[in-house]
Amino acid sequence: MKKYEKPVLTANEYLAEGVYAASGSSDTVGEEVSGDCWTVSVTKDQTDAGGYCTFRVAATHSQSVTHISTKTVVTIQFSDAVTSAEFEGFTASVSGTTVTLTRESHANAYYSGDNFNTLLKIWSDNYKTIDVVSSGITCTHAVNVQGGYD
Repeated sequence: MKKYEKPVLTANEYLAEGVYAASGSSDTVGEEVSGDCWTVSVTKDQTDAGGYCTFRVAATHSQSVTHISTKTVVTIQFSDAVTSAEFEGFTASVSGTTVTLTRESHANAYYSGDNFNTLLKIWSDNYKTIDVVSSGITCTHAVNVQGGYD
């Protein structure tokens, strides 16, 4: 947890709504990044799916973690250059042999065991022989209502 900052409460008699105060460090906007709350595996599913190949990307967010996930990023390094990638529910970006899958503002990782198991479509000049070299996953999480991350 970052340095604790006591919440500040300001009263205004002309407003009809209440707002709860959250603590956290203002220089990091209350977010922390880690990969220790996820497990991920990437396995080849289909070598030739009509001009592209598919990989099964399966990930699980730990049920014992108590934070609000604001972004999940999966990074996959392939053996050959990738020209395009598509993954349902994520933004896919390609840079050479690396594919980065990003899912923003997915807040149900709080005690939920947030899982996905989906096919990644890969277009490459060598789509029949391309393989996964490495993969990793990170989670950007926000401060929970108790003022902590986990």
